Amino acid sequence: MQAIRGLLALVRIRPCVRAALAIVVASNQLSIVALAAAPGGSLVLAHGMRAGDVSAAVCHSSATAPPQACSRQAAPDAVELSLPSGATQCPASGPATACAGSTWAQPTPGVASIPDGRSACPITPDTPALSRPAACTDTILSTPAPASPAGGPIVTPSVPISSLEVAGPSIRIELTADSPTAQPGQKATLTATASASVSGTGNAIEIFDLAAGTLVGACMLSSQCIVSYAANSGVHNFAAFVTRPTTTLPVNGPTTQSNQVNVSWIGVTLGANSSIVGPGKSVTVTARATIPVDKAGYILELYDADSKTRLTYCSRGTSCSTSFTQVAGGTRHVIAAVANASGVFPPAIAKAQSDPLSVTWLAVNLAANTTYPQVGGRVYLTASANADVSNTPWSIGIYDEQGHLVDKACKSGSTCSAQVTLTSGATPWFTAVVGAVPPVNAFAILGTLLNRVVRPTSLVNLQARSAPVQPTRMLWGVDSCKALTSDPTGANGLYPQVVGAYGAPDFWGRYLTDTVCPGISSTEVAAAAHNHMGILPIYNDYNCSNVSGYATGLAYAAAAAAAASALGIPAGRALAIDIEPPGDACPGAANVDPGFVGGWFDGIMAAHYVPAYYGNGTAGSEFARAWCGAVAAQPGVATDSYLWSFEPSLLGSYNKATAPDYAPKQTGCAGTMAAWQYELSAGSNPDVDTDEALSKLPLWFP
Repeated sequence: MQAIRGLLALVRIRPCVRAALAIVVASNQLSIVALAAAPGGSLVLAHGMRAGDVSAAVCHSSATAPPQACSRQAAPDAVELSLPSGATQCPASGPATACAGSTWAQPTPGVASIPDGRSACPITPDTPALSRPAACTDTILSTPAPASPAGGPIVTPSVPISSLEVAGPSIRIELTADSPTAQPGQKATLTATASASVSGTGNAIEIFDLAAGTLVGACMLSSQCIVSYAANSGVHNFAAFVTRPTTTLPVNGPTTQSNQVNVSWIGVTLGANSSIVGPGKSVTVTARATIPVDKAGYILELYDADSKTRLTYCSRGTSCSTSFTQVAGGTRHVIAAVANASGVFPPAIAKAQSDPLSVTWLAVNLAANTTYPQVGGRVYLTASANADVSNTPWSIGIYDEQGHLVDKACKSGSTCSAQVTLTSGATPWFTAVVGAVPPVNAFAILGTLLNRVVRPTSLVNLQARSAPVQPTRMLWGVDSCKALTSDPTGANGLYPQVVGAYGAPDFWGRYLTDTVCPGISSTEVAAAAHNHMGILPIYNDYNCSNVSGYATGLAYAAAAAAAASALGIPAGRALAIDIEPPGDACPGAANVDPGFVGGWFDGIMAAHYVPAYYGNGTAGSEFARAWCGAVAAQPGVATDSYLWSFEPSLLGSYNKATAPDYAPKQTGCAGTMAAWQYELSAGSNPDVDTDEALSKLPLWFP
């Protein structure tokens, strides 16, 4: 605020208007989101949105259609599933699923290693070294309790018992695993424990992967052998042996074999036939598990990660596919899991889970504003898609009312900007589209014939289209500490000085109450009405260093609303809180926090006015951090209020006709940046700050 800072700090005066209003994000643009209905139902998974979040503007005619040709339609709430083309329904499974691969695949060998924190079992000079070392201990397998006589008759072997002994009389061996399942690449620890030590016997304890037919680990000392094993997929069967050292499964000679242990390395991946599609295009997602789930007693499930609900499932096979159709743009995230049956995410018992898969259904919106809707005026256009089109077949373009590109289409990023000079007094309509650039050969030939570069005038294979948008008008105004006039017609004071030096302002920023500056008077209100000028009310009747805490913001809002009501300001008009930058005049302004922003918002909304914030719109500034924190905690702050930035603050000589292009600093998060104080008075004559505002800002026109 010129006056506040000038009187208190004698530096860069910001008139009271400046202290006034901060308008939320959307920086110089009118944004309307519209999704074109396209043929052929199909699901597009759209980032950050659920079906029903967006209204679709469906245009039933060509790009030249006026706005009345488009009807607003509510987006459906549900995702529609369908069988992938040519597939058959998976038996005993969820709706619209196809499955495959119901038999076990031959597992590939894993990788053995010494368990963490242990050392390899020593190799003695009298025993050959094997290629699969393991750790060993002297732990002995406990002796089992004697069998009950009722257990059945004793069968005497037909060969001498001594011929069956390997490392002493009645040696036994038992194998255990620390877990029956593991993620792909994760280690499982196998422990083989014998009832006697093999040290000095010439025998070894060996552990084999029976499914792959490979030796996992071997110990030629002690009675316990421990090894870690990591595989990528499948179910692996293991057994331990007390045997003469060998690298192949022992089939001859005296051998003792343990029980068998199974470890399943269960993993699941998720993919899609396309990551970015247009309206009406189907997306097929396929989950692939490393085991046939029906053999392992699980199911293969597909979840909507945003709503945390199950979409469908397959009760058999190693793959599960389904196709999605949705008629709202955005991004949906899907996750696959191998688990016990569960209707919600995450499942109670999940053996494996995929990374989230994002698929985007293209949507585009257009923001447009103009300096003045007259011949020679400039229109600033920005189209924003909900996906980066850089590595896709698509480009972003902006059409005029004739369905022609106003400038070249943009092939990278998610935005496309253009400027148009008005050639008539009528304000035109524009639309944004996402489509493909036509093949270049025809244009290259035509360009050669004409000896110049020829660009396409339209895109083909359109995927999405915004609603037609008529540019928002740019308003020019000032703000001041002093009263604008003492005459009800504005015949004296600052008002005629500003008109003579700069041009007639569309709006004027003034304080609501008496501070270091006088509050706006009824005479000034009458002068504004007489000259058809808007008023931007600013609240600054407080200690500018005390801008922290929800209760503080709420109290200021109550005081501002009471003052506005006393002046006769109707509901639905913007009231701006002045949040100065930290400095000698307001050292505590650095403490502005999300609570203060939220308190002002709730208090102004409760009084049926529109919250506005005057502050440093630069991303990372004290105010921007507080603003973004409030938006994160309460998204309605961004959608239902406005921002007014005093940065960047320019130096120069501007008037209404030569005002700079609208370019306020942005906070870096959601919000509508609807006003910009682009130059401070600094004591000039006339002593006013100069501003620009979008016509969407709800000013008070008395």
